[in-house]
Amino acid sequence: MANEAFQLSDSAVTAYEDQKVKAMFGPLARATLAKIHVTEKDAILDLACGTGIVARTILEQVAPAKPIVGVDLNEGMVRKAREITQSDSSKFSWHVANAENLPFASGTFSLTICQQGMQYFPDEAAVLEEIRRVSAKNAKLVITVWAGASDFFLAMADSVGRHVDPGIGEKYLAPFSYRNIEQLPTTMKSAGFKNINVERIAVDRTMVNIHSSIKNEILGHPAGPKVLEAGQAVVDAIAADIIAACTEYRRGDDMIVPQLAYLCTASAG
Repeated sequence: MANEAFQLSDSAVTAYEDQKVKAMFGPLARATLAKIHVTEKDAILDLACGTGIVARTILEQVAPAKPIVGVDLNEGMVRKAREITQSDSSKFSWHVANAENLPFASGTFSLTICQQGMQYFPDEAAVLEEIRRVSAKNAKLVITVWAGASDFFLAMADSVGRHVDPGIGEKYLAPFSYRNIEQLPTTMKSAGFKNINVERIAVDRTMVNIHSSIKNEILGHPAGPKVLEAGQAVVDAIAADIIAACTEYRRGDDMIVPQLAYLCTASAG
């Protein structure tokens, strides 16, 4: 895969951490970990780690004996993960790497979690085979992917498409575009996994002070710089459109939008 296609500017990474992690990825990490059992004995891989919210949330709940390993293709995300965790640097090990070619020995991990990464892998079969390679026998695998776009993101994509460009608007739906959920168990089985289970979980995407947070949502996306090129007035107009389209989710100056995700668990054969 082309490395350049997955890079974010430092400002976009900061917006991602300040807005998206707090609003959505943090709640999803907590909901996911509530469904699985993590122990201090686990050797953990946080694959497609972003700024490390899954790894950080694990450390809040458990103190693994080994450093939690985070891997992402995006250099800016990994830099931010290192920056955020510098006071606990010995408890994490952050790496920039391609998920199809992980820099770890076979059988290294007892638990791999991939939160919202599968939809970005061009060859998910190759990634699953690589996860199996680095997994110990009977190791656990946990995958989450969004189960479609919420009304909030449908409104965002529509408004960006009208104010900026339809193609750029469509990019805002990319995180929700995973279409292989019915095929995923078969692909996992072929890669060497067993005891496969798929269920749906719901999380609340909470945006505090929507007049500022929605602008951060727009700009904290890889397509955000393209929107900003159209001018601050356009960003303001898109934010106003989203607020108008999602009035049913408003709670004063905040907004709470439900978001469904698929949670897939398995063990290495």
